Amino acid sequence: MLSLYLHIPFCKQKCAYCAFYSAPGSCAEKERYTEALCASIRAAGSRETRPLSTLYCGGGTPALLGTERLSRVLEQARRAFSFDRRPECTVELNPESTTPALLAALREAGVNRLSLGVQSLQEEELRSLRRPHDAASALAALELIFRSGFTNVSADVMFGLPGQTAASFADTLDRLLAYPITHLSAYSLQLEPGTPLAATALPMEEEQEEQLWLLLCRRAAEKGMTHYEISNFALPGFESRHNLAYWRRTDYIGLGSAAHSFLRSVRYAFPDDREEFIRHPWPLCNPQPIGAAEAREEAIMLGLRTAEGVPLRLLPAQFQPERYRDFAFIQKDRLILNERGFYLTNSIISDILSKEY
Repeated sequence: MLSLYLHIPFCKQKCAYCAFYSAPGSCAEKERYTEALCASIRAAGSRETRPLSTLYCGGGTPALLGTERLSRVLEQARRAFSFDRRPECTVELNPESTTPALLAALREAGVNRLSLGVQSLQEEELRSLRRPHDAASALAALELIFRSGFTNVSADVMFGLPGQTAASFADTLDRLLAYPITHLSAYSLQLEPGTPLAATALPMEEEQEEQLWLLLCRRAAEKGMTHYEISNFALPGFESRHNLAYWRRTDYIGLGSAAHSFLRSVRYAFPDDREEFIRHPWPLCNPQPIGAAEAREEAIMLGLRTAEGVPLRLLPAQFQPERYRDFAFIQKDRLILNERGFYLTNSIISDILSKEY
C-alpha cells in the first residue's frame, strides 16, 4: 500500500491555536509553490511503480492555492502515479473558501472525500479560536458540499475550548451530526507554545474535559459511528484509509514544505520553509532510518491509538495485562484499549514502554 500527502501551506489567517506551518501568500508565491509541488510530484512518481491507494491534500487551506492551481496539482498527481481501482482521494476544506466552482473542480479532478474544518458551531468559541468563519457559514458549506454530490464527508470539531461547556459542545455535535456526514474527527485543544491562545488561555480541568470526551463518544455511537482511532469516528466502511496508513506504518510520500514521508523503513521531512521547498522540491530531505527497536515502539504507540490494538507479542516481556484491566481488553491475542483507555492513551503508552512494573 502506498499513500501520497500534498501540503498546501497557505492560510487566510493563523488560528489562535495553530502550530502547523502555514502563512498567507501572494498570487506570485502561490504560482511558484504550485510549480515546485508539481515538479516534486513528477520526481516522486517517476521513482514509484506501486499504485496509490490514497491521496490526501491538506494544509493550511488547500483552496487558497486557487481553484486552477489546485486542479493542476491534483491532475499532476493523476499523471505521475498509477492508482488503485478504488482510491480514496481527500481534500481539506474550510467553510469560508468552499464554493460551487471549487467543489465542481474537485469532483472533476477525481476527489471523492472531503474534510471540513468546522471546530465549533458556537460563535464565542469560534471567536476565541480566531476562526475565519461563523456557524452559519460552516453549515452553509456542508449544505453546498452535499448538494454538489459528495457523499463521503468528514468534519473536524474541537473540545476543551475556553468557555466551552457540556451544553455548548452537545449543541455543536447535535447540529453537526444532523447532517449525513460519514466521519467525525475530534481533537482536544492543545495549548502549543508560541501560539496566541497559549498566552491567554488555561487548560480545561481534566474532569471537565473527560466529561466532554465521554459526551462525544456517546453522540457518535448514537449515530452509528465506530470509534476506530482515538480522535476519529466513522460510519462502517468510511474510516479514513489515508490516516489508517499512518497508524499501520505503511509507506507514504509527503510532498511540500513541512511534509513528512515514510518509505521502506526510512522517515524523511521537508523543512518548515516554503521558499526552501520552492528552491529544492526534490529529493526527499533529512533521512532517518528506523531500526528494529524504534519500529517496535512506533508500532505499539500507533497501534494503541486504534481499535485494532497491538499484538501481545510486541509488548515487553514483563507486560502484566491485569495492570490495565480497567482500560483495556485482550482479543485474539491483541491488546485493545477501551474508551477510558483511549482517553488516557499517552499515560498508558508511556507506562508500557517504560518497562517499570
